[in-house]
Amino acid sequence: MSASPAAANSSQSATAGRQFAARLLLFLTVAVGAFVVSLGPISDGDIYWHVAAGREIVHQRTLLRFDPFTLSAAGRPWVDVHWLFQLGAYALYTLSGFTGIAIAKAMLVAGGATLLLRVAEISGGALTRNVCSVAVLGGLLLDRHLVPARPIVVTLVFLALFFLALERLRTQAHRARWTWVVLPLAQVVWCNCQGLAPLGPLLVAMYLAAAWLGTRWIRHWPFASEETSSVRPLAILLGLCVLASFVTPYGLDAVVLPLRLLGRITQTRANVFSREVAENIPPFILERTAPELVWHLKWILALLAAAIALLRPRFHLAHLLAMVAFLGLALMANRNLPLFYWMAAPLAAIALAPGLRLLAGRLHARLPSLGGTVVLWTLLGGELAFAGLVQAREPATGSPTAFHFPVESARRLAAMHVAGPVFAADQHGGYLSFAVPSLRPYIDTRLVLHTAEEYSDYLALFDDPARFDALDAKENFGAVVLTTANPDRYLGLLWHLAGSATWRLAYTDGYEVLFLHEGSGLALGERATVDAILDELAARFGGHTELHEAARLHLARLLVVLGQSHQAEYVLASLDSRPAAQLRARAHFAAGELRAAEALARILLLQDPRDVRSLALLARIASAGGQPSKAGEWLRRALAIDPYDPEARSIAERIWPLSGARGYEKAEFKPFAPQSDDYGMGQGGPSDGRRGKATRQPTQTSQDRPARVREYQGAIAD
Repeated sequence: MSASPAAANSSQSATAGRQFAARLLLFLTVAVGAFVVSLGPISDGDIYWHVAAGREIVHQRTLLRFDPFTLSAAGRPWVDVHWLFQLGAYALYTLSGFTGIAIAKAMLVAGGATLLLRVAEISGGALTRNVCSVAVLGGLLLDRHLVPARPIVVTLVFLALFFLALERLRTQAHRARWTWVVLPLAQVVWCNCQGLAPLGPLLVAMYLAAAWLGTRWIRHWPFASEETSSVRPLAILLGLCVLASFVTPYGLDAVVLPLRLLGRITQTRANVFSREVAENIPPFILERTAPELVWHLKWILALLAAAIALLRPRFHLAHLLAMVAFLGLALMANRNLPLFYWMAAPLAAIALAPGLRLLAGRLHARLPSLGGTVVLWTLLGGELAFAGLVQAREPATGSPTAFHFPVESARRLAAMHVAGPVFAADQHGGYLSFAVPSLRPYIDTRLVLHTAEEYSDYLALFDDPARFDALDAKENFGAVVLTTANPDRYLGLLWHLAGSATWRLAYTDGYEVLFLHEGSGLALGERATVDAILDELAARFGGHTELHEAARLHLARLLVVLGQSHQAEYVLASLDSRPAAQLRARAHFAAGELRAAEALARILLLQDPRDVRSLALLARIASAGGQPSKAGEWLRRALAIDPYDPEARSIAERIWPLSGARGYEKAEFKPFAPQSDDYGMGQGGPSDGRRGKATRQPTQTSQDRPARVREYQGAIAD
């Protein structure tokens, strides 16, 4: 006897209700996961000059057209395409501080992630949506350190919106007329928030090309059969979006700026911006010296290639064009990895879902009926748990990441009412402009304001610190703010200033070092001075064991650099970690205690035969003891383990000719290797310490640098 219509309708309603609840739960899970992953402290200094610019716009009641912050670019034209983002960031800051900015950033990422899920759902159904959910969260977890509180967050949201609108236009053109209004308006907002706004029209152009080519010549694998779609709506939409790109106070200059920025990341030997700016380094080059930052890319690409080989999916031409374009951007510079992962998640899910559906059908008889659901929620649950663990280790939301910004130095400069020119690293210029508005930092990370020659001259100050004296005489700096790590390339200039007759070491906590012309300066050779610094570190970091140890290590390495090796050993006395032992060996070496340094390095090497740091130190010891052949043997071992280790390569360039060895030619040491940070303890994620702009290991020879600094470089790479 068949069921009554009422019973059938009731059953269908119950099924639909369960499906809706499951769908809603999935969207909420991904939104919450994306929010948690994106929440955290401030680990990138650009947000500070963005907020400072917003503050300046409000105070002046006009947009900024010339640089108001730095000394080296003072008065130069500035095409501030981020002005709308800056006003929004400053409004959030005035309402709720940087905590509000961090929360808003996380909310934007969460909203964009749900849009991507909707894209996958309307393009491929429930299975596509489910696959996309796992891929989106996984991508955010892998590249979370590359998605700071910057305008790129706005770009992620608008990319998702454009993708959603274009998929709607491709699959349900009769219901997508709203795209002609929404996307041009979105483009107007986008092009006044970030220079990546041309990605919107570019995405439309890809769909237009696919619509024109898809039904003519593209018919065989790996291309999907395309339904007949009108070229005209997409052409009109492209024209509207291009016109919308000109709706900016900066006119044509703003439209052309993205092309200039693209040139900055184009990899050529003569391009100092692509060689020396950490986030502009291609990921597979960065992996040589900082594999923990981008290790996942090769595995993601291998997994994608294996899935394509196994499932033989058919790509819509527009999707394939987008995948290739964003992969190309990612391979040019690691800063573009978030764009690739963001777009690849739905694109790959749409392409692979039909093959997965067939594979699931074949396995249906062998698997429980709920097998797919179990797998989905197991993967999502694991990603959520990992996101929670990462978040639990983070400092307070919106606070500056430890050992990334000169917080205490800025506080003291503000208290002393210091104003005018100040020299600091480029990645700290924005923080100083925000924290102490009366200061004029020499440079910040808006490198678009500088020529390649000017930036090379700036970097040369750290390779040849004596050049700083001429710059100081010209600019009349009132203060110098340097840091000892993240990156550590400023040690040479720090040593130079410490021995200067015109500068005084006014403050240090081991990580920050503040020099002023006035005052008597700190006497780091006195135990009472070191004890006072240790007391300060205990008060600031005593509740966090890892941070407290990192702070003591920073202090010890500074003492070694400044010739206070015995004071460094005193600081390290209570630490029994491996980094402390490595630094203790370096302290012995810097003090001329070669036997003690060698003995400790050999013990460390017995504990870990692949310890490149100890091998490099043993090479230094052998070289200092007049044994170049022995030094060459240690170097061979170090370079066999890590051919791109900065310290080992630097030593090899200096001593290899003396050893008579022929195992490595000097030309082998030419490829660029960015300097990694020393402890890997940045609490904004495993890579935040590498987000400094200039990260190159100096390459000059032993005659070009002070001995104590030269021998100390690369002391404790993680």
